Amino acid sequence: MPSRITQRIDQVSTGDISAVTAGDGLSGGGTSGAVSLALDINELGTATAVSTDYIAIEDVTDNTTKKALVSDIVSLGDITGVTAGTNISGGGVSGTVTVNLAVDAAVDMGTDGSGVDVTFHSATAGDNMLWDASDEKLVITGTDGANALEVADGDVEITDQLTVSGGLVAPLQTNAQTGTTYTFVLADAGKLVTSSNGSAQTLTVPPNSSVAYATGTQIIVAALGAGTATLAAGAGVTLRSKDSALDIDGQYAAASCVKVATDEWLVFGALA
Repeated sequence: MPSRITQRIDQVSTGDISAVTAGDGLSGGGTSGAVSLALDINELGTATAVSTDYIAIEDVTDNTTKKALVSDIVSLGDITGVTAGTNISGGGVSGTVTVNLAVDAAVDMGTDGSGVDVTFHSATAGDNMLWDASDEKLVITGTDGANALEVADGDVEITDQLTVSGGLVAPLQTNAQTGTTYTFVLADAGKLVTSSNGSAQTLTVPPNSSVAYATGTQIIVAALGAGTATLAAGAGVTLRSKDSALDIDGQYAAASCVKVATDEWLVFGALA
């Protein structure tokens, strides 16, 4: 006959697990078959980590899960210093570090023969200055009626052709002369020089050795006074006009002088 202990064991039911339910920080589970559980970070509560807290890590040395102090993880990623490089100033080794872009040195965009587009935006939407590398041109898009380009001082030189499709506004500057003699200066190029005197006036075109006007320079001369205004050639200068006339033909008459060669000018207009 079986002992009482054997009978008691026979009466105990089996210990089968009927279900696996995912708890805090886990997802998955099931009631049959192979059951998987996975870490679900979104199911965990939030906390502010301190240096004495632990976090779970995967040790790649032996492929096991272990714990590590937060302080150990932080020490691995400490920045020991920020050093300013080319065209950068600032930096530091502690606290809040500031770096600044230095634009007082040459800055290359792209490489020689392989450029890039560069756009400078304004405070107005749609207004900008674009260097178009493929078209090899600078495009300024501004606001209609407002100046998109201003040269506060200095000259503007255009070696090749200038095309103006929207109309050219270029007020003629004047140089008023009231004496009886005057020799043109470099600043008179493209200006209107007025002669205003009750007596005769002589206006002299200087030689290229004294004033090197560019070929094609034009100077307009107008007689505003009652005295006769006469154009005169400086040393080595030739003034060519119809019938060799060089007197401005009376009060309020005008003539133009255009440089056509090194020391040669064409004079035309109201001459006598």
